[in-house]
Amino acid sequence: MLKQLFVTLLIILSVSVAYGAEREVIVQIKDPRGDDRGAGDLLYPEHAVYVPGLFDLLKFELSQEDGHICFDFQFATLTNPFGSPEGYFHQRLEVYIRTGTDLGHREMEFGQHILYTHPDLGWDLRLSLAPFGESRLYQGAEVLASGETLDCFVLPDEKTIRLKVPSSLLPHPDHAWGYYVLVGAFDGLAKDFWRDLGEGIWQVKGEGVPVFDLLVPRFSLQGQSQQLGKGILYPVYKRQFEVIPWFAGGLALVVVGFFLWRWTLGRT
Repeated sequence: MLKQLFVTLLIILSVSVAYGAEREVIVQIKDPRGDDRGAGDLLYPEHAVYVPGLFDLLKFELSQEDGHICFDFQFATLTNPFGSPEGYFHQRLEVYIRTGTDLGHREMEFGQHILYTHPDLGWDLRLSLAPFGESRLYQGAEVLASGETLDCFVLPDEKTIRLKVPSSLLPHPDHAWGYYVLVGAFDGLAKDFWRDLGEGIWQVKGEGVPVFDLLVPRFSLQGQSQQLGKGILYPVYKRQFEVIPWFAGGLALVVVGFFLWRWTLGRT
């Protein structure tokens, strides 16, 4: 009897521990495929290593597990031609988080360029992702973490970059947080490691600020081209993204109802 009780308690304890270690997804936001042209006229560098889809962000996800906060970025394509220890080479990411604690900072400066948030929608946390151990976590202008403290790697799907930040370095994630996610090209010799427009097969081509993709869900009021063209960016919220399926479903019901009504009138 006591042995059975001990085994039962052991099983309950094991299940509880396993459950506690499960990953909790806080926010998951999809970005349209094929929009990696910045404001509309940006082109990949001409060298053969720049294959299509490298800068096409498909999904952003924030989750918690094992005392860490995980930031996931899924791309159409990931390659690592120069052997970065993180498992990716080309992507250069800036993530600005609006926690809502204050007005925050408006400026987003990278390389030779600067963008701004809406005056009332500033950021207070910033993640700067780059290969070869160059990722950083900032609060305003203060560096909170860098190097080995930030664990950055590619997931087994070979499409997703994950950055793990110790939970002790960040506030507890809130569903009301807003996110700015900017995708550029890594350049180990450039200012802020952000590849710029210029001559030669290694430089970005076309026109506009060298941000290939911006996290903007489909059907957003302020589109990617509009935001990057004006230089004023808007954060993406979990609640904003969740409204879209309900709105689309309601609109579909209205349309179907209208046609049924017209069909009924036609029969009479």
